[in-house]
Amino acid sequence: MNLTDLRDELTTHADDLGTAPDFSAGVAGRVRTTRRRRAVAAGSVAALTVAALTVGVVTSLGRPAPTVPAGSPSSAAPMIGADGMPFRSVPDAPGDVVKDGLRYRAEVADDTLVAGFIGDRGQGQFSLLWEPTTTHVSVGAECWLPGLTAEKASAYMVSVSLRGTPGFFGSSCTGGRPQLRDLPAGGTVPGEPGQGWSELTVGRAASVRIQLVDATTNKPAAVDGAQLTGAIYELGPQATMKDLSGKPVAAIPEVREHAGYRYRLTASVAGPLDVAGAPQETAAPASGPFLVTYGTAATGSPRREPAYFQLEGLVGEQTQTQEGGSETTAQRSGDGRPLRLEVAEGSAPPGGTGYIAIYTPEP
Repeated sequence: MNLTDLRDELTTHADDLGTAPDFSAGVAGRVRTTRRRRAVAAGSVAALTVAALTVGVVTSLGRPAPTVPAGSPSSAAPMIGADGMPFRSVPDAPGDVVKDGLRYRAEVADDTLVAGFIGDRGQGQFSLLWEPTTTHVSVGAECWLPGLTAEKASAYMVSVSLRGTPGFFGSSCTGGRPQLRDLPAGGTVPGEPGQGWSELTVGRAASVRIQLVDATTNKPAAVDGAQLTGAIYELGPQATMKDLSGKPVAAIPEVREHAGYRYRLTASVAGPLDVAGAPQETAAPASGPFLVTYGTAATGSPRREPAYFQLEGLVGEQTQTQEGGSETTAQRSGDGRPLRLEVAEGSAPPGGTGYIAIYTPEP
């Protein structure tokens, strides 16, 4: 079936998408990751908690508001954002999806938008159609429920399914409206690391359904004013993190973007978690801003009391990520200090690989 035929068929049946299948079956074997943000100074720890998304999460750093210019109007120095990182606005470009004050960008780092949609308020479901040129994609979906508190909004979630397959994944809804114009380009990356989404076929039309569901029953729900968005990005070049046997256990982008600037992968380290807990260590760049991605992979099935990991040596806000998850953090300056992956809470899993990756600004 080509893309035109698929679009016609979906239009015909748009009012009869049916009930979502059992969500728990679709997420069996996937690792749920949790992020905990902590306000720190030079790596010391205090407490705040935030929940994150499921497997294969590609963290989007967002776009901080500009605050102070780093030079006079005639200077070539960049603007500085609220997080102390270089900042520049990214103007609208051909291929952007723009609606209701929100935007999915056509290009973010080396990732390309191939299908994006910003729903009308009150619209509880829609489909994204595209013809894959690669099986390496990220799938993102967002859900806002204006007028509801965060607690009440968490009773709902946005689910994502590939047409013709039972697999589902999703994320919790939030109350209010998005604070930033640009929607996250990152999302879940289906498939084994470095192998792509096996259910996709290059050149064969594909469809993903985005739907608002009750978080308890997993059945379609309707909430006044609810707004859903969704996007498929085809990924740019990826680097793989490998275990001691040489098997890929995680894939990370070779280029990330933060606050309108591109950062390229320049160093990485990976190693087993069962050697003194988490011995991975590298050094921050000698100078200048940088991004650092850290996480663990191939840690096995989720445990009743999972471990949480953090990266020692960070300055400013720090995060913890649950075993099997990853996090990317912006650092305003490098001074060569050591960066070490540590178990922050609980005990290390019996197996798995930990990794740290450094990104520095492109010239």
